[in-house]
Amino acid sequence: MEKKDIELLQFIRQNAQMGTVTLTALADMLESSALKKTILRQIDEYTFVYDAAGSKLIAAGEDAKNVNPFAKFAATAMLNIQSVTDKSASHIAEMVIIGSMRGIIAITRHIRDYAEANADFINLAYRLLAIEQRNVDDLKRYI
Repeated sequence: MEKKDIELLQFIRQNAQMGTVTLTALADMLESSALKKTILRQIDEYTFVYDAAGSKLIAAGEDAKNVNPFAKFAATAMLNIQSVTDKSASHIAEMVIIGSMRGIIAITRHIRDYAEANADFINLAYRLLAIEQRNVDDLKRYI
């Protein structure tokens, strides 16, 4: 496996992991609701991509690296701070939309920068991009 393939898969895996980590923290703050069901579905989608990227790395004999524990802690701490005063569906949806928009930008750049990577890995990046775009569309109704 070439270096660009490994780098792309590591990015995809870590991006999906951060989505899972942050959405799980948000889901834990929510009572049972339509928004919580939407977020739980999104977690499942991120988990699929995370697992797929990890499996591809391991199959190639590579380390499937996780996100830095400090980055995970910082992200969940920021969510807790931002939601202390406002746990409304609108505010939660806004936070997820902002995160997904950042993800869309990062994934789009990686797809462009790693255009020569293995087509299967590029397709996985596009799947992650589609998840992020659908997240934004799904959450607009809660704003």
